[in-house]
Amino acid sequence: MSPFISQILELLTISPGNLVYYVVLVFAVASALQSAFNHWRASEYPQARRALVGLGVLLAAQVIMFVFSGLGWQDLIDPNAILPPMDRAFIVFGIIWITWVYAFPEPSRPADAAAVLLSLLVLTALGLSLLTWQPQITTVTYNQTADDLFWQIGSILAALIGISILFVRKPDGMWYGIVLLGIGALGHVGHLLVASDGNYSGIVRLAYMVAYPILLTLPQRFSSTQSVNESSARQAAQKQDDLGERRRYSTDPKTFHAMLALAAETNPTKVSQAITRAIAQTMLSDLCFMIYLNDSNNQLAIAGGYDLIREDTLDGGSLNKGSIPMLANSLQRGRPLRMPSSSTSADIKGLSDILGLTNPGHLLSVPILTPEKESLGGILLLSPYSDRTWTAEDQAYLSNIATSLVPIIKRSQKVNKMEAQSSEALLQVADLERRVRELTDELEKAQAEVQKAGSVEMASLLQAQEESQRIIEQLQLENGELRSGKSLQPGSYSATQIEQELRTTLQEVAYLQNQLMEANMKTRELEKGHVAVKSTEQAEVVASIAQELRQPLSSIVGYTDLLLGESVGILGALQRKFVERVKASTERIRSLTDDMIQITTLEAELNDLNPEAVDLNAIIDNAMSYTSTQVREKNISMHLELPKTLSPIHADREALQQILIHLLQNAGAATPFEGTVRLKVQTRSEENTEFILIQVTDSGGGIPANELPRVFTRLYRADNVLIQGVGDTGVGLSIAKTLTEAQHGRIWVESEQDTGSTFSVLLPIAGGAESKSKTKPKGKK
Repeated sequence: MSPFISQILELLTISPGNLVYYVVLVFAVASALQSAFNHWRASEYPQARRALVGLGVLLAAQVIMFVFSGLGWQDLIDPNAILPPMDRAFIVFGIIWITWVYAFPEPSRPADAAAVLLSLLVLTALGLSLLTWQPQITTVTYNQTADDLFWQIGSILAALIGISILFVRKPDGMWYGIVLLGIGALGHVGHLLVASDGNYSGIVRLAYMVAYPILLTLPQRFSSTQSVNESSARQAAQKQDDLGERRRYSTDPKTFHAMLALAAETNPTKVSQAITRAIAQTMLSDLCFMIYLNDSNNQLAIAGGYDLIREDTLDGGSLNKGSIPMLANSLQRGRPLRMPSSSTSADIKGLSDILGLTNPGHLLSVPILTPEKESLGGILLLSPYSDRTWTAEDQAYLSNIATSLVPIIKRSQKVNKMEAQSSEALLQVADLERRVRELTDELEKAQAEVQKAGSVEMASLLQAQEESQRIIEQLQLENGELRSGKSLQPGSYSATQIEQELRTTLQEVAYLQNQLMEANMKTRELEKGHVAVKSTEQAEVVASIAQELRQPLSSIVGYTDLLLGESVGILGALQRKFVERVKASTERIRSLTDDMIQITTLEAELNDLNPEAVDLNAIIDNAMSYTSTQVREKNISMHLELPKTLSPIHADREALQQILIHLLQNAGAATPFEGTVRLKVQTRSEENTEFILIQVTDSGGGIPANELPRVFTRLYRADNVLIQGVGDTGVGLSIAKTLTEAQHGRIWVESEQDTGSTFSVLLPIAGGAESKSKTKPKGKK
């Protein structure tokens, strides 16, 4: 080695020459850091931000070494005891972070964790090396120790591993990193080949003084593509200025807002495609996508897209967050993202695989944030054909657009949710109709089987009865002939024989007559039992059907009330009309179901009537309270005419309550808005029996005379239209009639055309029915 080079290397290992070494390294790293900061402010790329982090760590390490070297130069610390191990450790530390900053320009948690762990391992090795190095008790320099050999081999291995990682990942600007690490590795190899005394390696320091200025190229690794695109953009802008055209995208927000308003008026399912088309045309983006966040932790949904080059809409789909980690993270955290096409991020490869493109181009994504800073999704712009670079101005402009999308997206989501709920309700209605048909078929089948079994048994019994009757008639005829002597011939029978045969014949006649009476009784009992069994079975089947119907009907009514209340979104006029029809039909079905239950359970209730002394005042109060809602809704005036004292009525409490409720409900339904209903109670005496007369009068316009016989007919509405002047739309009046007659009372109606109708109920007072239970009160039919 020449004396000149040897002198230079020696100067780098002694003070103040070693300070010059650290000054050069600090200056190189600081210059690269300044350039990276400027580049980050201009582009705001995440790669530039990571370059700032890596260069900042390197600068901190070199500043620490410069400070300790300065303290050793001033004899404030023992330089030989601390600086030799620190010099080797911080060189390995620098190799680790140079590899990190060059090989992993995009966020990578495994790489970040590995860099931190290796740095901690280096610091641990430094601590052990400081403990084993004792310069005060040895005359051997640090270059001649095993620790130095360990550090040199570790530095070479770290540099080779970094070069291998760069070859595998192939990031942009990889050759600069390879050259930097290669020069450092050559310095360490030279140190091992050329033995030298001292505590520091001049060859290694010279190598890193040459290598560290290469860090100035680190912030510019994406500048080539960007500068070309910016140059093309400037040329295009200049050309447009020369032609008097506008910029690459409209700067007038009103233009874009008008397009969004137009898109919002379309079908909700096509809103996303209309929005992406408007954005693509406004931003002159090759591809534009609308991305929504799903409830799932692993999926993002593409609601729609637009290809500006082919002028074609793109269908939606799902995205796995694992294939686009940076994009998914930015959307979830509500942050914008810009990424160059040369990025080594997994997002570029993931989008290439999803879209079937060699390279999706430069990427720009902005979140769609609500005023509460909640992320609804985002807008994604790609430039695979034009290779357009997205600037900070593009990002700000697109963010302004995304803010105006929030009300449109929320309205679209509400409409979609309402349509889904409406479809669910319609499916439930269809399922309910199917179940009603199935239950009706089962009911008809059961009725047919009961009728068939009863018919066979009745036919057999009637046949036996007819045969018995025929035999008895024949025997009676023969008996009559014997008594009259028409069949006797002279000398044929003796008197004793004739008397004996006559007695035997009469016994047979008596026996057959008894058998006939028993057969008649069994026939009547069978007829009654058959009717009772049939009625009971029908009641049970209908009650079961009604119970099955109640739950889905309540569910449908609940859904319709939720939709009509607009708690899940605003309904259009046509949608509200349809939902109101569904609710009205459902309420009608529920009313018919209640009527079915009342009819089928009426027979059982008649058998369970428990007549007792009932206070009519309490019955009237309960009935008025039950029908008060109907009265308030129509603003009906109620007039009561009651005597000062009312005698108790001998009747069933529940039955009397139902009679009065049905009459008041009918009157309230028949009476028009702001009409009048009168309830009058008085006593009446007929045939020495005291009765209570209850009359309910409405102002519904009266009932035609030809319709009066059908007023109390059960289920007449199944085959006939509603009767004018009658408010009952079910079977309430027929039930009132049945319950009244079951308690030895009478019910009738009087009507005056264009005025109203009066329904009267006549019931015996307490004690009257017990003493004269068979006395029938007189009343109009």
